[in-house]
Amino acid sequence: MRTTLATAADARTTDATGEGRVAGTLTCETRTDLGLVFGTARVAACTFVAEDGRRQPYAALLPPREGEAGPRILAWRVVTADGTSRPGLLDGSFNGDAAGALHGTAARLSPLDAAAETDLRLAAESGTEIGLR
Repeated sequence: MRTTLATAADARTTDATGEGRVAGTLTCETRTDLGLVFGTARVAACTFVAEDGRRQPYAALLPPREGEAGPRILAWRVVTADGTSRPGLLDGSFNGDAAGALHGTAARLSPLDAAAETDLRLAAESGTEIGLR
């Protein structure tokens, strides 16, 4: 018989669904809508903060929302299979599921304060990480 003990660190970093480990938090501040040739999109300045404190800025595009005026703060818990992060981890498109999470190629975004967001496109603003502040 084998017994496994979970540590406080494991409890803190395991995602509530049990399907991965928390790699950090993504926070975005929306700005005024951006008029595009084929429609309108919301833009946002985002920062991913890894569990070890490393930070990386991202630019984001979100679908337009009726009746939303002014800036808004959105936040997600970033979950990866093993809880690790790397530069550019969140580059790409994320699509929503029925539970409100957004899924990308390398990570899942679980909403902390981003209810009803169904799609998100992210691009790292620089190819390097920003050190601790």
